[in-house]
Amino acid sequence: MARIENPSWFTTKQIEPHLFLTTENHFFEGNRSNIWLIRGVARDLIIDCGLGVCNLKKHLENLQLLSKDRECIVLCTHSHFDHSGGANHFENESKVLIHQYDYDGLRNGRQVETLNYVKPTHFSQQPYQHFSTWQYEVPSTKCEPILDGHRIDLGAGDEVTVLHVPGHTRGSIVCYYPKEKSLFTGDFVYDCGHGGNLFDWLPTSSVQEYLRSANRMLDWLQEHDIDKIYPGHFRILNGPNRVREILEQYIDSKDGCCSKLTASCLQTLTSGFFRSGCFRLCPC
Repeated sequence: MARIENPSWFTTKQIEPHLFLTTENHFFEGNRSNIWLIRGVARDLIIDCGLGVCNLKKHLENLQLLSKDRECIVLCTHSHFDHSGGANHFENESKVLIHQYDYDGLRNGRQVETLNYVKPTHFSQQPYQHFSTWQYEVPSTKCEPILDGHRIDLGAGDEVTVLHVPGHTRGSIVCYYPKEKSLFTGDFVYDCGHGGNLFDWLPTSSVQEYLRSANRMLDWLQEHDIDKIYPGHFRILNGPNRVREILEQYIDSKDGCCSKLTASCLQTLTSGFFRSGCFRLCPC
C-alpha cells in the first residue's frame, strides 16, 4: 500500500524570477532548513533538500518547477540530515553532489556524520501516517564527490561556483552565484537573531577550521560584490554586512583557549551521544 504523505508538508514560494524557496513548516524551526531551487537556462539546481520524510522531488514536479524533460542537479552543502535527507529521492534521475569530505557520510548513511537528530516534539504535524522518529534515518545515497572551485553549469554561461568552508563539518560549502550577485551559505553562516549561534562543537566540527574559513570568507567578501545572502536556516540577508558582523563576532568569541576547550569538550560529549543513539531516548 502506497504511503500517503501530508499534502501541506512543504511550502514553496518564489523569491526572485528564477529562485524558489521551499521549507518544511511542520518541523522544528531551529533545524528547519531552507531548500533553494535555481531554475537555470538549461538545467535546474537544488541546494539542500530537507529531511526526506516526504518526497521533495514529487512536490516540485507537482508545482511544475521540475520536469522530467530538464536536467536537475542536487547540491548538498553538507551531510547533516536536515540538508541531505531528501537527496535519495533524486539519486536515480539526477546528479547528487557533495564535497568529498562529507561524501562518505551521505554515501554510506553514517549516523554520526548525518546526525539524524529528530524527536517527536520537533513535529507539529506528521509527514505521513504512522511516522516514527525511531525509524528515521538518512539512507545511503548515490552521490558524487566535488572539490573547492567546482562549477555547476546552468546553461548559456550561467554558473554556480562551490567554495569549501570547513568548520561546521569537514566538507561544508557555500555556493556563489555571480549572475545574481548572491551567496548560498548552508550552515556556514546564518542569522537566528542572536550571537553565538554557529555550531562548531558537533562530532565532525572543527573550531580551528571554522576560524580559518571565517577569516577567508571575510577576505572573499571584500573582493566580491554580493547583494543577497541565502542561508541554510532562518531569514534572507540583504548584502554582506550582517554576515561580516556574525563572522567577526564568531572570531572574537574564540579569542582564547577557554572557548576552544569548551567547544572541544562539547564535541567529545556529542560524538558519544550520536554514536550511541542516546538522543533517541530523550523524551523531550
